[in-house]
Amino acid sequence: MAQPIKKILDCFFLLRIPLLAPVWTIFLLGWITGSGALLPGGSITSSLSPDAFKHLWLGLTGFSLIVASIYVVNQIVDIESDRINRKLFLLPHGFVSVPTAWVLALICAGSGFAIAAFFNSVMLSLFLVSMLLGICYNLPPFSLKNHAWGGVLANALGHGMLAFLAGWYCSKYPAPLSMSLIKTGLISSISPALANGAVYLATTIPDLSGDKSTGKQTFCVKFGPGITARLSAVLCAGSCISAFFMEHHMWVMLLPSCISLTFFIYFAVYLKTELAFRAFKWPVFLLSASVALYVPEYAILILLTFFGSRRYYKWRFNIEYPTFKAQ
Repeated sequence: MAQPIKKILDCFFLLRIPLLAPVWTIFLLGWITGSGALLPGGSITSSLSPDAFKHLWLGLTGFSLIVASIYVVNQIVDIESDRINRKLFLLPHGFVSVPTAWVLALICAGSGFAIAAFFNSVMLSLFLVSMLLGICYNLPPFSLKNHAWGGVLANALGHGMLAFLAGWYCSKYPAPLSMSLIKTGLISSISPALANGAVYLATTIPDLSGDKSTGKQTFCVKFGPGITARLSAVLCAGSCISAFFMEHHMWVMLLPSCISLTFFIYFAVYLKTELAFRAFKWPVFLLSASVALYVPEYAILILLTFFGSRRYYKWRFNIEYPTFKAQ
């Protein structure tokens, strides 16, 4: 394959496309539970007005660009720990240069905010808070990712609450904010926030050795795998309970979180590393499948992302990723 095409693909996958899928899922969850317009099996192309359809996909694209920018910055900061954990290869092995990565992060952020400006100050504020949280997560003086509770809170708020609220408000746009609307949105966002906190905690356990050697004080490094696994199960249980308070279609969140709770409890009891992978991979798949029941078109996007990413990582690094295997 020609070198320019390789570089373009490397830059594209530096955005961590497989990890954008969970963000898409939470965004669409917010939209589904906020609008209540769809029934299982309904097609958004036939159920939505042209304006609503445009707002949904514009909002999803814009928020994805903001998150992609944060992912790129995270990889720049984590080059050494990623090399030790053998998680990512593009920056540690020089496939993409650090200056190029910074330019890519800025382009994604600028494009995301340009799309947010198409909406109104509410959506722009949600995007801005998400970006600021990403900066605090990755960069000094806060570097929340290197602190036990900071990492948990940042992931619960960023990937859970803010991603949900962006999709949820897309379903309300252009409705102005009111205290009643804010209260409903915040209550509905508790379940995905707790679920993302649980998943994040499980992801820190396989990285324990690498994080410890590079001085990162993740929750697992500070408190150990046992407490981390038990807290992740508690957060997942909280997600199950709080799903009952979502505005519409609570079953979209309730069923996947209840099934996922069995993975977290099993892991908390036996504390095997391979069980940690199941605890943070299967919940994402189950929730994505639940969302796809309401947005069948999303299933196509997920399949393209999954198999396209597998082909790229196999071709470029001879690894099987993404995968449900323990690795």
